[in-house]
Amino acid sequence: MARRATHLLGMAVVGMSMLLGYTAVALGQEVTSERLLHADQEPHNWLMYYGNYQGWRYSPLQQINTTNVQRLTVKWTFRAGSGDENFQVTPLVVDGIMYLTNQRNEIFALQAETGKILWRYTYFQVEFSPQMPGRVWGRAQHRGVAVAGGKVFLATQDAYLVALDAKSGEVLWKTQAGDYEEGHGFTSPPLIVKDKAILGIFTGEKPTRGFIDAYDIETGKRVWRFYTVPGPGEPGHETWGGDSWQYGCGPAWLPGTYDAELHLVYMGTGNPCPMFSGDERPGDNLYTDALVALDPETGALRWHFQVIPHDRWDYDAMNELVLVDMAAADGKPVKA
Repeated sequence: MARRATHLLGMAVVGMSMLLGYTAVALGQEVTSERLLHADQEPHNWLMYYGNYQGWRYSPLQQINTTNVQRLTVKWTFRAGSGDENFQVTPLVVDGIMYLTNQRNEIFALQAETGKILWRYTYFQVEFSPQMPGRVWGRAQHRGVAVAGGKVFLATQDAYLVALDAKSGEVLWKTQAGDYEEGHGFTSPPLIVKDKAILGIFTGEKPTRGFIDAYDIETGKRVWRFYTVPGPGEPGHETWGGDSWQYGCGPAWLPGTYDAELHLVYMGTGNPCPMFSGDERPGDNLYTDALVALDPETGALRWHFQVIPHDRWDYDAMNELVLVDMAAADGKPVKA
């Protein structure tokens, strides 16, 4: 029973229209940058991975509470795969349509009220055995899609970014960001900021340089790349001894958050390589195990904070960066 449950996605409701304040709308309305900016004003939708740009994962809906939670019942179930598979996805809900992925790079567009499949897109089948040549192996994580401008964006486990028509599932463009043979791949959706899709790769502990990219959401063309391991002539390169910068890793596999007032994107990075040995990479190894603040227009680094210099323990600083406005000791507001 426990294994079977990992294959099912359930909607537990007390009459969806009553409980969630659902109103009939045209399915698949276009998600604009303005809607994303004010996503918290649409509590009946979930427009991005964290729910809002600040990374809160919080819904203000109050219809479910301690007085009625016992009345929740399963309204529908949906099975997205078979075998040893599970969900690690944050489903998006946009005007009555739910978009989600399974671990095999498939997208499902479902009617949120009934679970009916509106369309399905299969990128490829991820194999789980090293005996299967030509397949991506051992990367069975996928956290969902992003939606903007009438498109659904899938970042694949072999380092492609794919844009599909949100209403039909038709492929609009496909861009290769890296080479999975070198360790490049995506396990999370991009962060959409205005006309750009911003995302970082994982490295699978293979000897490669990590990076964070931005792509034009209309064309799929890469706009900028920020290397999390700086090369010769770049600030921070001196923190890598010898040629260790060429294989220093520094993955950034979770979506970033965004402060619209400061116009900055924040992302966390993972460990340097080799993972448990620092002798081959003397120095602090910037910008691994760090928080980086990037200009979303250019990818320029505005500031960084390295949590763990010269990490030899695989600690990572690859966490969700939750943005809050709080008061300092003197009572003045502080962005934190």
